[in-house]
Amino acid sequence: MRISFRNHALRAVLAAGASVIAMQASAQSSDLVVNAGVAPSTLDPAWACGLPEISFLQNFYVRLVQHGTKESHEGTREIDYSVVEPYLADSWEMSEDGLVYTFHLKEGFTFPSGAPIDAEAVRYSLQRVMDMAGCGRFFLTDGHLDPVIIENIEAPDAATVVITLNAPNGNMLGDLATHAGSIVDPALVEANGGVAPGEPNEWMSSNVAASGPFLLESYSPNQTARMVANPGFAGIAPASDAITVNWISAAPTLLLQARTGQADITFDLSKQAAKSLEGNEGTRVLAYSNPFVQQLMLNNTKAPWDNVLVRQAAALAIPYEDIIERVAYGWGTAYYGPIPPALPGFNPALSAPLAMDLDRARELIAESGLETPIQAELTIQEGDAAQQQLATVVQSTFGEIGIDLSIRVAPGAEFQDLTQGHQLPAFMRLDGPGVFEVGYYWGYDLKCGISFNLTDTCIPGVDEMIDEMRASSDPDRRQAIMDEVTAMWRDNWPKIPIYEDKPVVVLSDTVSEFTFAPLPDYRYWGKN
Repeated sequence: MRISFRNHALRAVLAAGASVIAMQASAQSSDLVVNAGVAPSTLDPAWACGLPEISFLQNFYVRLVQHGTKESHEGTREIDYSVVEPYLADSWEMSEDGLVYTFHLKEGFTFPSGAPIDAEAVRYSLQRVMDMAGCGRFFLTDGHLDPVIIENIEAPDAATVVITLNAPNGNMLGDLATHAGSIVDPALVEANGGVAPGEPNEWMSSNVAASGPFLLESYSPNQTARMVANPGFAGIAPASDAITVNWISAAPTLLLQARTGQADITFDLSKQAAKSLEGNEGTRVLAYSNPFVQQLMLNNTKAPWDNVLVRQAAALAIPYEDIIERVAYGWGTAYYGPIPPALPGFNPALSAPLAMDLDRARELIAESGLETPIQAELTIQEGDAAQQQLATVVQSTFGEIGIDLSIRVAPGAEFQDLTQGHQLPAFMRLDGPGVFEVGYYWGYDLKCGISFNLTDTCIPGVDEMIDEMRASSDPDRRQAIMDEVTAMWRDNWPKIPIYEDKPVVVLSDTVSEFTFAPLPDYRYWGKN
């Protein structure tokens, strides 16, 4: 399952300004202030699908394991998705056949009520995700749903959790580190709707049953929230005692508050807006890597993209470096392959970016056997300025090689229906995996006949290799498979990754501690 990105329309600046004043009234001067453009639609870890939801709710919960961190630039750090460390679990073992995981819990962790965060609470939380069968189940099972790979979750004693699978999953620990592995307070959930199989819990959509480093002191959906450090948390205390989060849909207001230092940390600014803050006194503009990619998606079963020579010609007719400079304002990474550079397993030697070569592209069009000009349509989502710019550039260069490209603009809901329904020959999409691991990504993006495989790519022999890799815990074998599939993918030219997007964060000079993650973890953020 892909992480969902939602566009938001600009609201009137005056109205937005008034709402921002009201929402910030509850913030204290010592609070770390975080501004973002898109608000969460639910706070339930079993139901959340998208970036805004996961980024916020995960901060209220402890999980069995967590990812590590590593040094980054300008004194900041980044989450390291290649490392899994203990969190609530003190240690664990995996059976030789890879089917049974046994976790031994740390002592001293309690819910705010004082009840222990024990093995039964873990079992309840994970089973709840499985029973509700929302997005959380997809994350927790690594997308293995036919059949569901988690066969049993047991709590043989208060300090031991046993998870049994029906097939090996080399990324099981990484799945437990996602928001779907969050431990909720069973008593609080049961007192507020409990678990209804296949149904959301309405109370949990706007409340938390916390177990982690933060408590939710106040929450006004789509406006603001205040979170405070959990005084009873047995893990490492967060760097901030209190954080006020404001969701501001008006782009001018978001930019103004970043520029003036009213916000300590700002997300979701456009690249152009962020560029305008470079050199601004009192702020820093920092860009980081993450595995979300601006892509030209080509349906391999629809003309003219069912012709591999046409796909190759199109890939060679993209001015990649110019696009990164003009559209992404320099905040993008060029590559060509099935693994984004930010994902563990990326091999730069095998995924070198393509150079634009119009002469070779014309030769390929001539070799394709299709009559020119080739008629093709590219669909973009209404309101997406980056897609509009990209489409215009591509339309121009494709015209130089004999492809007459028309551009269709579809409203958001229609665009979603058309892409998910595999009805479009070609479309633009900013896309990335919900779990930052290649096997999970390929499990929906590359396997034949999968509904989430929006390009209908099907490369003979690759499905079996993906299955082997996903079942393996041998890093050398996994890397060998990734390298072989990368070479096969490049030979098939299934789609065009134009650039890996670099998200931009604006920090005020008051921020003393910051760790970046594509799914932000507020524990590591603090200010002077």
